[in-house]
Amino acid sequence: MFDKDKIAALIQRGEILAAYDIARAALEAGETSRDIAYAAVLCLARSGAADFARAEYVRLGLDRADDDPDAVALGARLLKDVALSARGRRRGAFARASIRRYEALFQRFGGLYGAINAATMTLVADDAAGARARAAEALRIPPPTGLTGEAAYYEAASRAEARFLTGDLEAARATMVEALAHAPQAFAAHASTLRQLEMLCRETGVDPAWLAPFRPPVCAHFTGHILGPARDGALSDHALRGQIDQLLAEQRVGFGYGSLAAGADIVFAEALLAAGAELHVVLPVSRESFVDVSVAPFGADWIERFERCMAGATSIRHASPDPYLGDEQVFAYSSQVAMGCAVLRAQTLSTEAIQLAVWDGHVTGGPAGVSYDLAYWARSGRRRAIIGVERPPPPPARSISDEPPRRAMKAMLFADVKGFGALRDDQIPAFIEAVMGQMARTVEGLAAPPAHVETWGDGLFLVFDRPVGAALAALALLEAHKALDLRALGLPRTLGLRIGGHYGPVHLRTNPLTRTPAVIGAHVVVAARIEPDVAPGSACVSEALAGALATFHGDSVRCGYVGRTQGHKGFPVTPIFSLTRAP
Repeated sequence: MFDKDKIAALIQRGEILAAYDIARAALEAGETSRDIAYAAVLCLARSGAADFARAEYVRLGLDRADDDPDAVALGARLLKDVALSARGRRRGAFARASIRRYEALFQRFGGLYGAINAATMTLVADDAAGARARAAEALRIPPPTGLTGEAAYYEAASRAEARFLTGDLEAARATMVEALAHAPQAFAAHASTLRQLEMLCRETGVDPAWLAPFRPPVCAHFTGHILGPARDGALSDHALRGQIDQLLAEQRVGFGYGSLAAGADIVFAEALLAAGAELHVVLPVSRESFVDVSVAPFGADWIERFERCMAGATSIRHASPDPYLGDEQVFAYSSQVAMGCAVLRAQTLSTEAIQLAVWDGHVTGGPAGVSYDLAYWARSGRRRAIIGVERPPPPPARSISDEPPRRAMKAMLFADVKGFGALRDDQIPAFIEAVMGQMARTVEGLAAPPAHVETWGDGLFLVFDRPVGAALAALALLEAHKALDLRALGLPRTLGLRIGGHYGPVHLRTNPLTRTPAVIGAHVVVAARIEPDVAPGSACVSEALAGALATFHGDSVRCGYVGRTQGHKGFPVTPIFSLTRAP
């Protein structure tokens, strides 16, 4: 039996794919209520599968539900999503179609929502005068009485959007101050408004700097040295804490991501907790192994402080659940994951991501360490703040072997076609020639081709040297599949390509049976476990891959949290993110 309240609770928490699985199962079981159809399409839209969502909206009859305000609003939102991601004539056409739906919503059901969105999409349709007129009309709608909390926030924020559209920036600013006073800690709601206003700033050419006072607290990646007893002019633990406290306050940090090695890491964590900020811990290896390597050798006091920080952490992640086996690369990977998490959280909250470091100024030649973290972050062009400390120079880096690496960082994609197993035998030739042939042509035409390819049945495994190469390949494959006329090929229109991706260290070996190159390891399994939970017509990636993309390629792709994998066959659940092109 379909549980509407359970679906609503999952969507509210951002567990979009779990909610979609329930709605899809109900539809496949023959349940046909409008609530089920609405939930399924809404989840598809929020997962980034815009084209598939529009097709399902029509197939499930929601386009004919003119008496249902939620269904009408969803139809308008689907058209709006396409318009905002399109260019040229397609952008204008979908913007105008969206306006008609929002106008119908307002005319039949009233309220500010339909009127404001119609005004916004009029601007997107390149009619600034019309947008001003619609916004002015919307502002004449009497505000409802008795609203509190987030409801009052959204009412005021919508009016701020309308005042911006009329060209009254000062009034928009004052109304945003009023809005935030209704729900000062509703950061997700603030972020939604900020994204809308940022889009309007792009459309109008207004400098978005006026939004700075309304942004949530800053997200920070923190990194620092393992520090011994203070001597020879070195900074004491107490003095370091004072500097970190000051830095957190000056930078307005509300969310911190990093490891918990003895020394600066733990001092950062303690300062974050004392300031009331969220602490998010990313450990490179299993907890026990990490303590043995990076905490216990420096004294029992550090172990106690480590445990207190772990108890106070908002979240704890492991870059690898395995013990430390001497590979320093796992520490570099853990730092990359932490940096990516900070950037992703900042994007979600529409705020800034910065790096905070305690550094002795020495550049080390190894694959991990504070200087590595600083160099990696610097490539993103984001701000950083450094507290200097005195330490002896590190020993010379070990010489690097001339042998080809047997373990390396790679980005991986698994893809398959939902519905392939239900094809008749006489449909297989068309599937191979058209669907798989289209995949082959797409892969061959990539600017950054995969370093490794495997295929079986309808399945595809691609390995790339760089995260952005995998991301652009996934999007190209989705777009190529959507361009197919499946009905003309005698294939079901419901055949949907789904793609899962991950980024992490893998083993590069030779398959003893086939004598061909093989890419294997625990991180390959992570990528494989994501793909079955992806909605047809979309691509989803792990937090590690999403973080790397957000850190360096936010101008070309977007990743948004949509939930977690279902933990099939005893594997742990994994946070996953939709992958789409940046607008």
